[in-house]
Amino acid sequence: MLDFIARKFEEGGQEIMSAITFVLFLSIVIIIERAYRYWLQYDLANSSGFMSAVQKMVMNNSIENAIRLCKKARPKLLPYVMSEGLKRANDSTEEIQHALDTATLTAMPKITKILPFLGTTANVATLLGLLGTLFGLMRSFGAAAKLTGAAKQTALAAGISESLTATSFGLGTALMCLLAFGILTMKQTGIVDDINRNSARLIDLLYTRKMKIKGGGTQGAASGDMG
Repeated sequence: MLDFIARKFEEGGQEIMSAITFVLFLSIVIIIERAYRYWLQYDLANSSGFMSAVQKMVMNNSIENAIRLCKKARPKLLPYVMSEGLKRANDSTEEIQHALDTATLTAMPKITKILPFLGTTANVATLLGLLGTLFGLMRSFGAAAKLTGAAKQTALAAGISESLTATSFGLGTALMCLLAFGILTMKQTGIVDDINRNSARLIDLLYTRKMKIKGGGTQGAASGDMG
């Protein structure tokens, strides 16, 4: 296996192949880091169950318990955003919305950072592969111009092999980067949508709670007047 890799490096041109390998390694590091963050650290898998628990606590007027539940679920991003809204539960709807928007904007950089660079590595890998193609052809035709007969054919074949090896390695790296970029972008969008959807749901819950409390207070006052 190592002999095969060493041979391919030699065929594709060590400079270009080393550069593409560096891009590949950098891309893999980004993919692993983002996958870990998205699936294991930031995303709340059972967000519907979490929000159901928050809903019960809010409607039972147990805001402090709901905030504690959110703190236990950190560093998940949805509980962080929800806790910021719950802290303003007794304020106006506009103030709750502002708190949620601020928390969402604070969380966004954690979700969006680094990932766009994966698109850059895909483009760089492609261009390096094409650069390897040009280098291979230049060497091939340069050698062929000085040689004749069988030696000329050998030089042309070696140059074409170098070109194709570098190009295939660069394009293969780019395809992997683009596939990973698409998958990670879908996960990123899912996390953001989950936060936005449940932020709207929390505003509705807190508004319903406020109306319930206000209605209970009005009914109590009315009963006192009748007495």
